[in-house]
Amino acid sequence: MYQNISKLNWLKIGKIVAGSVIAMLISQILNLDNFISAGIITFLTIQDTRQQTTTTALQRVSAFIIMTVICFPVFHFFGGNPLSFGLFFLIFLFICFLFNLKDSIAVNTVIATHYMIYGDVDFHILKNELLLLIIGAGIGILINSFMPDNKKKIIEKQKEVDIHIQQIFSRMSLYLLKSDKTGYDGSCFDEVDKIFKELENEILLFMQNHYIDKDLYFMRYAELRRRQAEVLRMMYRQVMRITLIPEQAKTLSEFIKKVSIQYNEKNDSIALLDELESIYQNYKNSPLPVTREEFENRAILYSILSDLYALLQMKKQFYESITSKNKN
Repeated sequence: MYQNISKLNWLKIGKIVAGSVIAMLISQILNLDNFISAGIITFLTIQDTRQQTTTTALQRVSAFIIMTVICFPVFHFFGGNPLSFGLFFLIFLFICFLFNLKDSIAVNTVIATHYMIYGDVDFHILKNELLLLIIGAGIGILINSFMPDNKKKIIEKQKEVDIHIQQIFSRMSLYLLKSDKTGYDGSCFDEVDKIFKELENEILLFMQNHYIDKDLYFMRYAELRRRQAEVLRMMYRQVMRITLIPEQAKTLSEFIKKVSIQYNEKNDSIALLDELESIYQNYKNSPLPVTREEFENRAILYSILSDLYALLQMKKQFYESITSKNKN
């Protein structure tokens, strides 16, 4: 039970309570009928992010217009009774489901019951209900503009991803020189995937809480690291296929170790790519393999080298695109 309590979103609960009370007080001061409904509208408007809250509020205004247009002829000609409400509700539900306004049903149905009680829709009633909606939704948007900034969490998760990938590179550099791959499994990639999901959730939350400055850098950086992790997974599969350690493997192992040390957000990979090109040229100048097994394992090294080139090239292109954007 204690764990469930600790997981509660206390900030959201506080916003709902405070916003609902404020909306009701304002409606009461303005002497609006059914002022309690303003608090209910605020409660139903507040969502987990600013973007969701604003979108929900705009949808409810649209649904309010539709609801009022339906209520006017129904309650005017058939009166305010359960049967006429059933007719209204049938039409309103059909339109809301048709145009994906399901989240607006509850709020506007409450307002429709007010029309039903009055038995008609005149200017005074329409103004009263419209003000209730504006106050309730407006307070919901205003109070939900106060959101904690999760940028620090994003940066921490980015570093966590980089550290795990550094460790994968480091282990790979060791097992590249071992014929016995006992204990070298792919569980490390499962952990990286888990951190990626957490990172992407934080980034999505950040973007939904920033209307004007939707910084795409975090999302692009996460996409870069995820693509690099997929290439690294292919390299791991290739390392697992090595049965005979070619002489050239030592040079590649030392280079992979260097990549693990320099694997960070600021590295543009240019120097690493130049060094990798030198390794490739040395491979080309090496004596040809003699046996079939030597040939197959040398081919695996070439494949790893190619994958590594693609992985570093991704970072170089990313760094260049960011630099170019900053210049502009």
